[in-house]
Amino acid sequence: MGEILGLTVSHFPFLRFKPYIMPGVLRGLMSRGWADTPELRDPANWPAEMREEWGPDGGDVAGKEAQLKQIEQYHKLESALADFKPDVMVIMYRDLRETWKDPKNHPKYWVHTQPEIPVRFYQIFGMIRENYVEEDPDKVDTIKTHTEAAQLLLKGLNDRNLPAIESNEAGVPLSGLGHNALAGIYHLDWTNREFKTPVVAIGIDTFGFQRERGLEGLSEWDKSAPPPLTPKEAFELGQTIAQIFKASNLRVALVASTNWSNSQNTWVGNKRVRPEFENDIKRFEEWKNNQFDKWGDSWTFEEMEDTASWEILTSIVLAGAMTEIGAKVKHADLQTTWTLNSDWISTIFEAK
Repeated sequence: MGEILGLTVSHFPFLRFKPYIMPGVLRGLMSRGWADTPELRDPANWPAEMREEWGPDGGDVAGKEAQLKQIEQYHKLESALADFKPDVMVIMYRDLRETWKDPKNHPKYWVHTQPEIPVRFYQIFGMIRENYVEEDPDKVDTIKTHTEAAQLLLKGLNDRNLPAIESNEAGVPLSGLGHNALAGIYHLDWTNREFKTPVVAIGIDTFGFQRERGLEGLSEWDKSAPPPLTPKEAFELGQTIAQIFKASNLRVALVASTNWSNSQNTWVGNKRVRPEFENDIKRFEEWKNNQFDKWGDSWTFEEMEDTASWEILTSIVLAGAMTEIGAKVKHADLQTTWTLNSDWISTIFEAK
């Protein structure tokens, strides 16, 4: 019988770059974004707490402090993985038109099956290159796919009449894999950066509705367009993934590489300048107290839009898996911010 260790790790990409890169999203909005709402560029129109965190240094101090706190979480996650000794890391991540071969016509989720994936951890799309460890930005590492686990997952999904869709092409990004997957893989090997554990990457379109996502946020919500996974479907997908791997002989680290609310994850017309950490804190109380077993029913698309929380779908998949195996939270941390674009969730579940 297999064993599963559930984890969440932040995929905020700037965390593996120099501290002064951390406030880059908000700086970009102030310099070249909010063209139709220029008043948002002026900190005088922000909440007082946001102005205070931004400070006279333009977020440098806040970014550095937040990065150091998050690195502490990475060390805890690394330790849990080292103790568990997984055969495979199944990493679920938000992918919006990055790796699917037809970016305008892709499924709700898919499984990467290419045996080896050359990746560039130390840059983002060739543009951001000032990485934290001062490695050659053009260095190429190779992520190996656990092909047995990938095919086992696809067969199990198919046998249960769920979509079993694979992507066996390299995709288009210079990074080699969806940047949110790369961030999660890197953050879980923060100290050694060896990336030896074979991976099965599951791309999830958490936005659906054929929405575009830009620097300022999402395009308008056309509710008649094809949706992403519903919360119920996401929860049930997690239950199914857990059933498949529990019936195997594999030790599986099941990882949601994700953030919770994100200022860009709602319609641009909502004029959001910060994450909705009030809702994140409320939902975190449920999460850390193992009350996520109803998340397939208690979340709605409307709440996700109102609170800029569409990426929560990745965590709901994990919630379904942890509910299925009866795993409880051993450690959980929510790091909220006014100025760094998103709130970061770190979790270690019991291995079961």
